[in-house]
Amino acid sequence: MKILVVDDHAYNRELLGFMLEDHGCVPVYAENGMLALEQVLSDTSIDLVLMDVMMPVMDGLEATTAIKEQCQDRFLPVLFVTALDDEKNITACLNAGGDDFVPKPVNENILVAKVKAHERSKALYDQVKNSNEELTYHRKLMDREHSIVEHIFENGSKRQQTSCDNLSVYTSPMSMFNGDLVLSAPSPSGGLYLLLGDFTGHGLAASIGSLPVGEVFYQQVQHQASVSKIATEINHRLKILLPQNMFFCAAIAELDATGEQMTLWLGGMNDILQLKADGRLLHLESRHMPLGILSDEEFDDSPDIYTLEAQDKLYIYTDGITEAVDSEGNEFGQQRLEQIVRSSEERSLQTIVDAVNAFSESDEQNDDVSIALLNAGPLVHRDKLSNEPVDIGADYHTIDSIPWSLDLSLFDKDLQRTNIVDQLMSFVSSISGMEAHQDKIFTIVSELYNNALEHGILGLDSQLKADADGFEKYYQLRQQRLQELSEQRINVSFKFVRADPNQLHITINDSGRGFDVEAVCRRINEGEQSHGRGMLLLEQLCSHLEYRDGGRTAFARYDLSLH
Repeated sequence: MKILVVDDHAYNRELLGFMLEDHGCVPVYAENGMLALEQVLSDTSIDLVLMDVMMPVMDGLEATTAIKEQCQDRFLPVLFVTALDDEKNITACLNAGGDDFVPKPVNENILVAKVKAHERSKALYDQVKNSNEELTYHRKLMDREHSIVEHIFENGSKRQQTSCDNLSVYTSPMSMFNGDLVLSAPSPSGGLYLLLGDFTGHGLAASIGSLPVGEVFYQQVQHQASVSKIATEINHRLKILLPQNMFFCAAIAELDATGEQMTLWLGGMNDILQLKADGRLLHLESRHMPLGILSDEEFDDSPDIYTLEAQDKLYIYTDGITEAVDSEGNEFGQQRLEQIVRSSEERSLQTIVDAVNAFSESDEQNDDVSIALLNAGPLVHRDKLSNEPVDIGADYHTIDSIPWSLDLSLFDKDLQRTNIVDQLMSFVSSISGMEAHQDKIFTIVSELYNNALEHGILGLDSQLKADADGFEKYYQLRQQRLQELSEQRINVSFKFVRADPNQLHITINDSGRGFDVEAVCRRINEGEQSHGRGMLLLEQLCSHLEYRDGGRTAFARYDLSLH
């Protein structure tokens, strides 16, 4: 250690210096307090000060007070070497900033022991200081990186220059970064796209997946992509990027410009709550796996299409809502959420948020929280800067195509394929301008084709699917009969017709025994059949639907209007 010996007597300085040198210390000297202060300030390598009390120019008490005030960023112990041992003098030395005492006459063993003790303290101080400096450096580095990432996330979620009156959103991350993701954008045709999802985990690791999801979402929206296409592209991207223990639960929806029809893909999420004007609360169930788990071959991109009424309200939320806990660890729960949705007079998003916050009191969040409220009815888009309404679909052109038709005949081996509808749609969706209608046309073709295959050719009865065992038996029979097909066929015809509005005619004919369409519809209307309700959906999507030849031929007319 480098030790400053301060004493106005040369003999005392030399004596202390000899003692210190014998034990490997490096002594330096000062004759009074003023010189001691100057030396301490000019030489930062001094580790300890041995200070006399009674000295000319500046005594030890004054010097120690000045040293402690001007060297606050240094660990510099001051040991008073004094014969003054009464209570008053000891108190004065401590009040001046003294750290310890060495009594006169000086005992070498005591001096060395005290020096070694303070050397150990200094070593600990230096270690803590170095650790703090390293932590401070890494904290600044982390803050800088977080600032960059936060800037990217913030700008990535602010691409749209419009807002929609029909949509309200609340999101609150558990930490600085949000593992939940809420994206919305107007469709070129005047509708509204919405994505609300929840990545596995919390914080930066969870939120990093929002970057590729946002890129895919906004890119697809610009091209009026179908909900199926958006879900497929996001799943493909996340399957490549995410580790095996991470996935993305998501709701992807498109509401048309009238606010009357919603196309929805729901994977791994809570049921969406649909509140009707009469107070009934319906559940739109999730029937898909989360995104990022299944391969392209395994992934099911089929959406559901719902017809809405003008006063319907749709609540889409992550499990941070229902799994919020109070101070005793009780969960907010699904039942409490549904009760609030039913009973609230305003039925606003803020009512739910306030209820969750009141339930959790001042406790910290245990998960990211996100909820969106979608109001059915004609969509109103606004410019974010002026808040003026914007007619987004005004410049969107409907299909302007020459008349065309496509006729396909599918036989036994073709009918055994699982992706026939996808292949059929690849032809139709290649027509420019079909983008806004892909999900609806897919639903129509899928329902008509599956009815022709499963009921017409394979002779399966939907009533088998009334329970879990029957559901399994249904698909076992389906697979068995597909393998036994012989000389069966399904003809599929698409025809684009110029009219006002333009139309797509879809005809599907099978070589099977047909089925009693009226009996099926009657059972559905009477509530006896929970499956096969796709036929009711077809009637809503199609401007005309009819079955001929004992159910062997189905004809659907779909209007290619945007509203």
